[in-house]
Amino acid sequence: MALVTPGDDQELRGIFMIKRIKMAMVFVAGMLAVSSAGAQDAQVQHERRPAASTVVDSATPKRPTYQFFSILNGQPKGLELHRDTQVNTGTPVDVYVFAIELQVMNSDGDLEPEGLIIDNFYTAKAVEPQNAPNPHNARDCGFWNSLILEEIPHDPEGRTWSYVEFTVAQGARMIQTNEDGAVWWSDDVECWGARDRFSPF
Repeated sequence: MALVTPGDDQELRGIFMIKRIKMAMVFVAGMLAVSSAGAQDAQVQHERRPAASTVVDSATPKRPTYQFFSILNGQPKGLELHRDTQVNTGTPVDVYVFAIELQVMNSDGDLEPEGLIIDNFYTAKAVEPQNAPNPHNARDCGFWNSLILEEIPHDPEGRTWSYVEFTVAQGARMIQTNEDGAVWWSDDVECWGARDRFSPF
């Protein structure tokens, strides 16, 4: 039988205490990671434009005046092409989904709605290419998406920050698809680059 001296006993207690502390730290770190991942998932919200359930007038829609626009500025978060079909006719329609995380421009960040991603649905081709102010709006949105994603890391200090600006004409025309619901005709949307003096949070 081994003889344990008072000094050995104190050393063993210290070792056990350190092991317990390490195990507790690992447990707490694991719980924090799970809780933080859950919080991040809960914070990210998606809003769809136009609403999929929007009723689309079957008559030929009137072209907007292009005097008033809704403007969305933010970080590009994804650009996808969907192969849809038009309701009632089954005609193939290519539809883009452009996900943009909303950024309130030229603010100090206090009003920043963090984690709000707006998914914008619009056609790849114009409904009236001969009369559209720019029949290549969908292509231009793809161009700006690539350009902004390349430019975002330009200034880690964040003196100015690059964003994409997605504008929709008031009264924008829509088409009803079997797969994605209502989507805008690309004649009535536009993309631009934008700059903000504050970087995202």
